[in-house]
Amino acid sequence: MEAHGQNSAICPGCQRISRSRHSWYWRSLRDLPVQGTQVILRLHLGRWRCRNAVCERRIFTEPLSKVCAPHAQQTKRSGEIIAAVGRALGGRPGQRLMRRLGIQVSADTLIRQVKRAARLPALPQLIRVLGVDDWAWCKGQTFGTILVDLERRQVVDLLPTRSADSLGEWLAQHPEVTTVSRDRQGVYAEGARRGAPEAVQVADRFHLVLNLTQAVERELAVNRRQLRIASPSAPELPSSPTEEVKSQTNQIRVRSSIVMQQMEVAQQRRQQKLELFRTIKQMRAAGMKISQIASQLGLCRRRIDKWIQLDELSERNRMQPRPGMPESFREYLRQRWEAGCRHGRTLLAEIRKLGYVGCYSGLAKFLSPWRQPKAETRRPVSAFPDAPQLEATTLTG
Repeated sequence: MEAHGQNSAICPGCQRISRSRHSWYWRSLRDLPVQGTQVILRLHLGRWRCRNAVCERRIFTEPLSKVCAPHAQQTKRSGEIIAAVGRALGGRPGQRLMRRLGIQVSADTLIRQVKRAARLPALPQLIRVLGVDDWAWCKGQTFGTILVDLERRQVVDLLPTRSADSLGEWLAQHPEVTTVSRDRQGVYAEGARRGAPEAVQVADRFHLVLNLTQAVERELAVNRRQLRIASPSAPELPSSPTEEVKSQTNQIRVRSSIVMQQMEVAQQRRQQKLELFRTIKQMRAAGMKISQIASQLGLCRRRIDKWIQLDELSERNRMQPRPGMPESFREYLRQRWEAGCRHGRTLLAEIRKLGYVGCYSGLAKFLSPWRQPKAETRRPVSAFPDAPQLEATTLTG
């Protein structure tokens, strides 16, 4: 409390001391909890009259600038903790943590404290290293651009759109930028070339690690058969020549590396299930009990019991298309595709009028096989002269 004794207070307008008391009032402030128990400070403060004729204030209350902000309902230290938790976790997760710590606060208050603490500071005179990334107005739909001074670790501006034009115009107004750290999108690369052609463009660490992780995961998924640790007690199953030729000749090669890797992963998973199915059949034919098979292979008894009753391992059943899935519009999409309309956004607008409620990525995934080059039939050279020749379908390119 900033007061001169109990009989005076300083006017926040003219900074003069007033000794003319107006009245008293009670003020409640939420403070940090003690041992998980909520703490509320009850302050008995006074109202004062300002006798300065030129001051705009006539009545003021005792200021508590070291304890809380004007009109605040909590202490400064409590607000700092709330802002830190909201910045780290967000609204609802932060609300659950704060409730566990004994601080009753809503998700909206957490977000409001984060926004209040993140007021954009005045632009520094020179911004040499600029970080550029996108941020979502509406998640998955509309995006803007955030600009960060990486040397001072401060947000310097927010652009309403994610475009090369907006970034280029901003950089043209700040010729002192020498380095631009961005993601690997071509939009920001083009904007940096327009607005700061002399600046050095580098990829930020987050997207480098993300791209590396995705590449490693795809490569490991393709080679998961070699990485799998086989059970030492499970017998090795020899594959027949016909099956080897069939696995080699039925492989479909496409130009898209992502689609090709997904197909290889699906084929490898199917082949592993077939090998496991034949292993269970052989172990059962050798007179082993279901409990022994489950113990050696580390599988569920229910799964082994189900497979023993089957003569052949059936294909996995495909899920029936729901009304909002692209599959339910297959006939219409096929007609429009054969008519020459192959622009995804145009087809998305048309089927949305027919009741499609999904997103563009789902439609793009559905249309991806149709965009692959046409296949031609080739007759491969068999590795086994006495085996019947099989026809394989491959794609050129």
